[in-house]
Amino acid sequence: MPTNKKAKLKETYYNNNLPTLYVDDVDISRRKDGMNYLSFTTNTPNLIVEQVRLMMDNEDLRYIIDDLCITTNYFPQKPKRSKKSEKVPLKK
Repeated sequence: MPTNKKAKLKETYYNNNLPTLYVDDVDISRRKDGMNYLSFTTNTPNLIVEQVRLMMDNEDLRYIIDDLCITTNYFPQKPKRSKKSEKVPLKK
């Protein structure tokens, strides 16, 4: 049993009325205030359909990404910068 109140696990409520959605893509846009916009889409023959929009802070998004990497056993590495890209200053 956890001794710290913060370590106590919360009870999870599962809403069985929510549909299960199949998505093909996720687009992530970062904001300067530490929040991230996620848009999940499904590809259909004639159209791309947005299924879900989420706002999430950096810490929670990192937790989800870590969980996805562990689940899929895929751990991407940051690409090495080429000499050409090192010479170009980044815009602020």
